Amino acid sequence: MRIIGIGNPLMGDDGIGIAAVAALEKEGVPEGVDIIDGGTGGLTLLTLMEGAKRVILVDAVETGSPPGTILRLAGEDLEPETAASSLSLHSGGLPEVLALGRALGTLPPLILFGVQPHSVEVRLGLSDPVAAALPPLLALIREELKA
Repeated sequence: MRIIGIGNPLMGDDGIGIAAVAALEKEGVPEGVDIIDGGTGGLTLLTLMEGAKRVILVDAVETGSPPGTILRLAGEDLEPETAASSLSLHSGGLPEVLALGRALGTLPPLILFGVQPHSVEVRLGLSDPVAAALPPLLALIREELKA
């Protein structure tokens, strides 16, 4: 199992994925779980996911929901047609990366935990609503590790 946080901590709430994996690493995870800072993602995600039995991705996602809203997507919800509504805020967006991984036959089973950002602009730290979403996000990830 791998947990990959995606984002840019220099862009405010875009850093939620990186903040989540940093918190998980600090708190500790069960043996056999790899924690990875995936940076801003893109095609390097394919390499980071290669050989994993399961992957949990954590990222800021633009869904139009209230800031701090946590979204869980898995299976068909992550098909390129469904996920194409600009889920990722990064270049080489997540839908394109997933489509390429499927075409190459290298994509492990995936779960995406996304958090709706409040502010994605040059600044350090998360906004209040996104920072408040971090503890429940970590709890959801820990529940997923038990499944």
